[in-house]
Amino acid sequence: MNPAYAYLLINVATIAVPLALSFDKKVAFRTKWKAFWPANIITLGFFVVWDVFFTKAGIWGFNDTYLVGFRMLGLPFEEWLFFIAVPYACVFLYETFRCYIPNQPFQRWALPVIIATAVLSALLVAVYPERLYTSLTAFFTLIGALSLLKLNRSWVGWFAFSYLIILIPFTIANGLLTGLEFWTYPFLNEEVDAIRDQIVWYNNNHNLKIRLFSIPIDDMLYGYLLIGMNVALYEFFLRRHQMR
Repeated sequence: MNPAYAYLLINVATIAVPLALSFDKKVAFRTKWKAFWPANIITLGFFVVWDVFFTKAGIWGFNDTYLVGFRMLGLPFEEWLFFIAVPYACVFLYETFRCYIPNQPFQRWALPVIIATAVLSALLVAVYPERLYTSLTAFFTLIGALSLLKLNRSWVGWFAFSYLIILIPFTIANGLLTGLEFWTYPFLNEEVDAIRDQIVWYNNNHNLKIRLFSIPIDDMLYGYLLIGMNVALYEFFLRRHQMR
């Protein structure tokens, strides 16, 4: 495998199956693209601005060995695609669970989870203000959690359940990006090329310096914010279209 296609192939693998299954008759996610794409474009714009700032500041960066080489605003093409592929797959799973699970999971825990998220985020901002990845991720997550306390949160139980399931593929994909080495796991085919270097690297002076496998633990909160923002906006546009 040409290593220059590594990040691109991870994105393609992430979105391929959800995109193909979007034409399933029961979920019919393609009929809800009118709600997903505006939500995704808004979220993408927010995270791209954030990404550009962090990349220029050296808080994280990208290994050119694993990139096709095309950049926009200093970000690799693959990074732009990441903000489409991952949210698409996650919102598709979220919508699938909504269709196949009639009773909302974790409904009674929705409010406690929001409050706990807000408290945790506030503590991280207060304790680690100098670690920009940690503090900014926690700050924006705090704003999101506080907003949910005033907005419609009828979907939060499904989102919480979906996020727990999503953590599995998210960990695999993010592990590949941050240096998860296939060769350390004997159950994989020996012919699979090992990614022994980081596609995306992090400056540990700006995170909690705790890793889950190869993944900075901060990424779990970052992923929560990325997916949560897509789902919240998706629900907003979906209700808006339904009212019309």
